[in-house]
Amino acid sequence: MWAILGRVAFFGFAAVTSPVLARTILHRRDSAVSANDWNSILEGQNGAECSDLAVIFARGTFDKGNLGPWVGGPFHDALTANSADIKIAVQGVSTDDYPANLADYVEDGGSDSCAESLGKTVQTYVSRCANSKIAIWGWSQGALCAHKSLGKLGDAASNVIALGVFGDPVSVWQDSIDFPAVPQGTKLLSYCEKTTPDPLCTNPAEDFPQDPTAFIDKITAMWQEVDKTHMNDAQREAVGELLVELPEQALKEVGQLMEDILEGHLRRWMLTPEHFWYGIDGTVETAVDDLVSVYKG
Repeated sequence: MWAILGRVAFFGFAAVTSPVLARTILHRRDSAVSANDWNSILEGQNGAECSDLAVIFARGTFDKGNLGPWVGGPFHDALTANSADIKIAVQGVSTDDYPANLADYVEDGGSDSCAESLGKTVQTYVSRCANSKIAIWGWSQGALCAHKSLGKLGDAASNVIALGVFGDPVSVWQDSIDFPAVPQGTKLLSYCEKTTPDPLCTNPAEDFPQDPTAFIDKITAMWQEVDKTHMNDAQREAVGELLVELPEQALKEVGQLMEDILEGHLRRWMLTPEHFWYGIDGTVETAVDDLVSVYKG
């Protein structure tokens, strides 16, 4: 563990936010990690204008808001800052339909209700904005949701120019789930941190305990030690929330964890700090450049 922490020391964590403080900060940062640009179209408001490029994002496990502070929020900021000549609308998948909890991830390989909501939302938008191009994005569990949504788009699939995924865990779920194929005409944009390895999309750099409780303790300890120097305020606050929610939700799923250990699926559970870096290390800026190129291509 310490070898990995040494390589990513500039990202770590020094102090644990209390559960009470974690709860009190949610309202303050929800607006910064949410986007609802599609609402005027989805609600059929008079005078609502269609976008050139409509982007929908599925957040990761434990994320708050409908984008989340780790990847969705920074991706939104980079997109709006680097596409001034394109009329863009960004939407997060509804928090009512998609709780982004651990249970949906480890039991279903990504929330089915998220995929249903995302597909329905895209269909509604395209039915009212037939000339808009659509980009579907997701991080972590949200990447699995994005993959699953491809089978729920109906005729709107022809408007989807890109499927973008960060830290995509699809490789550790393909032996259990038959994910829809990426439609013809849709560009797959996939980003995986391999230098300081993200174990959900590449091989982990170290061994993890095969005992459920010891495994949960190790992941929690990694987050207790992580340096938050390069995190923004919302990400620093999210570390405190994660330190409460990760062990609490994992212990409720300890039976599933044991089953996954016995079946060789422990990587599915490796929510290590490296999996959360895409909004910190410049990857979202690269992704925006790639998406704009696809749009203009």
